[in-house]
Amino acid sequence: MKAKKKEKKEEKKASAKKVPTKGKKSSNTGLKVAGGVLAGAAAGAIAGILLAPDSGKNTRKKIAKNTKEKAAEVKKKVGKKVSEAKAKIKSKVAEKKAKKK
Repeated sequence: MKAKKKEKKEEKKASAKKVPTKGKKSSNTGLKVAGGVLAGAAAGAIAGILLAPDSGKNTRKKIAKNTKEKAAEVKKKVGKKVSEAKAKIKSKVAEKKAKKK
């Protein structure tokens, strides 16, 4: 019984001592940052519009216009990232096929 407890303690110590590997950062990090920046910009724009003195009808038009513009920007950026990812995947697949031959 004591031997099992000792083994478990040693395993915990060994797993705690593992140092994270240094290397490439995840490509998701850039997407998260870009998404955060876009969300912040959108929130700022909406807050600015809502706090500006204007009639409700004009404010709704401005919000709709800004939302469409931001959606188009996001769609364009996401499309670009998807195209880049596709190209990268295709090149990796081609490399692996070439290595197999």
